[in-house]
Amino acid sequence: MDDEVARFSYQHDVIKNAMGGLVEAPLDLHSKSLRILDSATHDGTWVRDLAISTACMHHELVGTDIDPSHFPDHPPAGMTFRVQDFTKPWPVEWRQSFDLVHQRLSLGNGGTILRQVVWNLCSLVKPGGWIQLIECSHKLPEENGPAMRGFVTVLEGVQASIGVDIEFDEKIAGWLKEAGFGDIEERLVEVKLGASNPNPQLAELGILSTISAARALANYGQTLPVGAIPLSMEKIASLPTDIHAELTEIGGVHSIRVLWGRKPPA
Repeated sequence: MDDEVARFSYQHDVIKNAMGGLVEAPLDLHSKSLRILDSATHDGTWVRDLAISTACMHHELVGTDIDPSHFPDHPPAGMTFRVQDFTKPWPVEWRQSFDLVHQRLSLGNGGTILRQVVWNLCSLVKPGGWIQLIECSHKLPEENGPAMRGFVTVLEGVQASIGVDIEFDEKIAGWLKEAGFGDIEERLVEVKLGASNPNPQLAELGILSTISAARALANYGQTLPVGAIPLSMEKIASLPTDIHAELTEIGGVHSIRVLWGRKPPA
């Protein structure tokens, strides 16, 4: 398992526990067969977990990602994977064909066209269907230590370098409304990392996933011009080590914003 796939796998369990499940949208997953899309699925962890929890319903589950190398070699019946860049047009035949469209912690890769990306995802939802989007809040809870604050500083610098509005998570609800969706709700979920999490296994997974993310950010951050991130190159380089020490000793907390909305029935 490579570093990126491992990160999303570890992250999945920690976020699922913090949310209390996989789906916040008030969609009945247990009364009839549904068509469900997981955009930016990576290795399909979310959609495979959903399949296990709703096995008796035989939903049609679709996972898409720009990189097919992590797709399962032998997905179970009723589950398919397809290469798709979510910043590009979706297949025309997929429009208004899904009961639920889900995407998690990936929208920031959309650069300067985040609103259009959200609208394109909305176009895939059936009348009466739901969309659920999950993104990190840009606001870090005050109880975090200097390493976690440094993590956010590097993240913001990296996002700024590719033209991403660091406050985009607060704008998603408005974009859903502009796309004609109703019943829009959102909640901030605190995700406890390392020593902050009372579950030892989840505590360790939170550390591992955050170190992996810190490593990716630090590697990219060191390629940016000096001053693009208001930290020294030495401090950026030491971010994974600093994160490991801080989360192990005192823990940390970050917030995710979970949003869902419904396309009006026809």
